[in-house]
Amino acid sequence: MKQKIKVIQIGSASSSYSTENYKEDIFRAWYTQVAFQIKKFYPGIEVECWTIERKERKERVKECGGIKFRVFPTNFSFRHGMEISLPMLKALIKEQKEAIKKNQKLIIHLHEYHTWQSYLSLVVSKKIKNIKIIAQHHGARNPFANLKKYKKLFLLLPLFSLMQFFENLLLKKVNIFYALSDLEIKYLRKIAQNSEIKFQTMGIEDVYFKIGSKKNKRIKLGFDLNKKYVIFIGRLIRQKGIKELLDAAKELKEINFLVIGRREEFEKYVGYTKKRAIKNVIFLGPMYGVEKLNYLSASDCLILPSYTEGAPVVLMEAIAKNVPVIATDVGGIKKMIKNNREGIIIKPKSKKDIIRAVKEILQWKNKPISKYAEKYRWEKIVEQTYRDYIKC
Repeated sequence: MKQKIKVIQIGSASSSYSTENYKEDIFRAWYTQVAFQIKKFYPGIEVECWTIERKERKERVKECGGIKFRVFPTNFSFRHGMEISLPMLKALIKEQKEAIKKNQKLIIHLHEYHTWQSYLSLVVSKKIKNIKIIAQHHGARNPFANLKKYKKLFLLLPLFSLMQFFENLLLKKVNIFYALSDLEIKYLRKIAQNSEIKFQTMGIEDVYFKIGSKKNKRIKLGFDLNKKYVIFIGRLIRQKGIKELLDAAKELKEINFLVIGRREEFEKYVGYTKKRAIKNVIFLGPMYGVEKLNYLSASDCLILPSYTEGAPVVLMEAIAKNVPVIATDVGGIKKMIKNNREGIIIKPKSKKDIIRAVKEILQWKNKPISKYAEKYRWEKIVEQTYRDYIKC
């Protein structure tokens, strides 16, 4: 008889650190999307989604789309990625015992492994024939890399050294890693030599590949048909390069800049544009689904001038919509974009590079770039993931 498979997708950090409406954000998270897509294309697999949340006081359970969601309270929460939930660990131990008893294949799919909860999940995870571990990189850094980047944390060297020791020891238990950059792949090859390591991103829905009339979208949104529009989609925080983008916009007065994103530092940057009399930037707030797609389709290019990234989904969405992109040379972006093919790669923190790239890319004449996004269809991502579930 064919062995049944159960997959537990585990988010290892509290959503409320990045959004106020964390209860809804859980259903948009990466681990959630993987779960929904697995269930869509391979309905015979039992899938659950687990996560931890510092604002919860007891476990919350919900069914959605044939998937059980379990949100566990934290016992300790210092900052994002430094949270611990003992109830989740107890539940994970129980699940493994059940899998052994039933002779069921259990896949523990960890989302972001540079976290305290992932370390502890690996501590309690058994490395036996019918229990396998997949670890998905979301763009975080290992402890020593964090210490190198944030030198002010040097006084915490003993803590970071202990974390690095545990990471070096525990990541050896992982069967397959999905990494987001060459730097991360190189790191994993040093400490987890017997693990399989692959580059794998999130996926995008087929709707992103439906390319309509840019003119019709502009008329619908009330855009000036004779103007050029550059769009930014992302969180409104310093690390996304917002300040440099606004400074560049001030010098590109003939171009309109659309800013779509969460309102974390919304007032700060609206105030900055007023103070500097930047009149060609339009803040549109957060958008999702069709509304976001309409603005993206109506734009001439997308820009993402971040200081740090993994493999940004918004780049995949833009390329699929045949919208060229400008992005900084960080994280896995060079694995996603070839210079002067899908877009232009620039240096981070460079207003000069933004200005140069915007002027250059707006001269492009309908390059057929959407074909390069085919590999990001959810169906293809999930097919590879399913094959890994079966073989590992």
